[in-house]
Amino acid sequence: MLHDTPLQEIHLEEARRLLVDRGAPEGSQRPGAATGSVPSGPEPEYIPWGPPVPGGDQSCEVLATLGSVEIEYAHLRRDCGRIDDSSRGTILVEGEDAIDFLDRMLSQKLAGMKPGQAAMAFLVDRKGRIQADLLLACTGQGVLIDLDIHQVEATLQALEHFIFSEDVRLSNASNAWHRLGCHGPGAIEKFSGVEPLEVLETELGGVQVHVTRVDRIGSPGFVIFVPFDDAAAAWEGLDCGTVGWYAYNMARIEGGTPLCNVDFGPDTLPHETALVDQRVSFGKGCYPGQEIVARMEHLGKPKQILRGFRMESGALPVAGAQVFASGEGDLGTPIGVVTSSCLSPMLGSASIGFAMMRTALSEPGTNIRIHDEGDLHEGCTGPLRAGGEGLEAGS
Repeated sequence: MLHDTPLQEIHLEEARRLLVDRGAPEGSQRPGAATGSVPSGPEPEYIPWGPPVPGGDQSCEVLATLGSVEIEYAHLRRDCGRIDDSSRGTILVEGEDAIDFLDRMLSQKLAGMKPGQAAMAFLVDRKGRIQADLLLACTGQGVLIDLDIHQVEATLQALEHFIFSEDVRLSNASNAWHRLGCHGPGAIEKFSGVEPLEVLETELGGVQVHVTRVDRIGSPGFVIFVPFDDAAAAWEGLDCGTVGWYAYNMARIEGGTPLCNVDFGPDTLPHETALVDQRVSFGKGCYPGQEIVARMEHLGKPKQILRGFRMESGALPVAGAQVFASGEGDLGTPIGVVTSSCLSPMLGSASIGFAMMRTALSEPGTNIRIHDEGDLHEGCTGPLRAGGEGLEAGS
């Protein structure tokens, strides 16, 4: 199923407007400057998200940039930026037993959840492995679940399998609800009073939307559920700079936010993600896979875990690059693999990222080596979040 953004025409207009704005004012005098004209037909850049559908067509694309990643990143750090989150899908859960059912199925304690509250949780299988990473927003009309668009159908099937006589109705609402984001220090002024994991029903551009605060880049951030057909009006109502994936990806890595299907996936255990504190409650009743998750918490450590790293040189290892222990000859034994990386403007263009690494050989402060373009480069492990003086604690 093709999952398009309803904002493509708006992105095109924005790209053209930005290109004109960067041109020299008509009649300006700039002795010695290069001459030329603004190129016609600028296009926003999109990149594929997730695997193609059978037949080779891409089922989902995300806005990568309108043309200036530097300007878009500056929006996030100096004020705030709006994000067209077209990679997100939506499941709507309705019925008198909806909350109790979700509490029995997910890793987070949800019993007693009321409209105006949100939660983050994992759906895990009976082997304790993650099937989906979920953000749940409880509204007066049901529970809206935010998740990767490619996990919607599998998650629906997994949940429906456990519905018996309960009053629970599940539906794929991805074509009914679109997702927008607003992140940066200035975002707090647009949705003042919304605390983390609260849900506010408010008006944005004349449209009723559901907003919940989820900080992902090291500064305030908000996830916005907007009716699909009204996305354009809500987008204009945000009234801030547009940010594409390239700039947002740098900021979320700096903010210590790993992503499902990027940094961890369907074969990952919750404890391997470093997100257990945010997604798992150990004081609740049983759910599928709970025994495995609890045993890992109380009796052992995962064999691998997601770590942050920082390179000593300007090398930028890409996702899939192997990580080696430092000091073991030319190569040695691989101890992990890079999952995502970026050049961090916050750290003076230092190369940072996430890697899934062997727990015993990846404690923060461990020296490592990673291949980049055929050469080995030195680096160091640390917590997930980047800070002004290096890698700091937090995620």
